[in-house]
Amino acid sequence: MIGKSTIVWIAVSCAASGILYQTSYKAQEQERELSRLNRAIVAEQEAIQVLKAEWAYLNDPTRLEKLSAEHLLLQATSAAQIATLAGLPAKDPNQPAPFTPIPGRKPGSRAPEVIERAPMPKMTPVPPAPSRRQPEGPVILAKYGATR
Repeated sequence: MIGKSTIVWIAVSCAASGILYQTSYKAQEQERELSRLNRAIVAEQEAIQVLKAEWAYLNDPTRLEKLSAEHLLLQATSAAQIATLAGLPAKDPNQPAPFTPIPGRKPGSRAPEVIERAPMPKMTPVPPAPSRRQPEGPVILAKYGATR
């Protein structure tokens, strides 16, 4: 008859071989997962390189300059657009303020019957102080719009 110790050793060796098989299988699965992740990392790095190259092409200053000249309506400032502050017309203090939209009113809604305006303050002429002088130098008047 087989001794009890032999049966225990056979059971222990069967358990050890089962555990070894399971561990080997898990290690192979982990290696497959690692290689899949490495391939995904390489693919992402290649995609990042492609995006960096595309970004460099899109931000090329010569290309941007050509596109801005082609699609924007802005042009260089001409000498006729430069004026001094003395050449600008003075504001008439008796003229009412320009129309400003009423806060909270939606565009296109019916105009109110009565618009209450604050009383105009009486303007007293202020003598020009020596420190409040207008700056000298050119003022650039910008014209925006299609000139094509």
